[in-house]
Amino acid sequence: MKNAIDWVSRVRPQPFKTKHALLISSSPSMIGGNRGLWALRVPLEHLGTRVYPDMFSLPRAYEAFTEDGRLTHPGSHERLADTICGFMRLVRADVEFVCLQRRWYEFPGDRTNAPVTHRTED
Repeated sequence: MKNAIDWVSRVRPQPFKTKHALLISSSPSMIGGNRGLWALRVPLEHLGTRVYPDMFSLPRAYEAFTEDGRLTHPGSHERLADTICGFMRLVRADVEFVCLQRRWYEFPGDRTNAPVTHRTED
């Protein structure tokens, strides 16, 4: 995944700019792949992706699911649901409330004169 992001970072106009991302991982370890999420977060944010502040990592994935695919730990299920709901609210706000749009700069010197009430890519 990281190599794909690195290759796409050379493309202009930047396809990751203005996209939204929610970082979720699972692994058999006790930290659930959290270090890998940080390795993805940094380049995505640099390329203009709006990465949701919270991330979700599921530790010990080999024993985290029931046979029908549900999470075995109720706290994990609730936290995952809360994280996804929060991400969806943020995406909805970004799409529906243009006045909340922030200006995103891809590289030093990449500037726009767009008013704050307009999307920078317009």
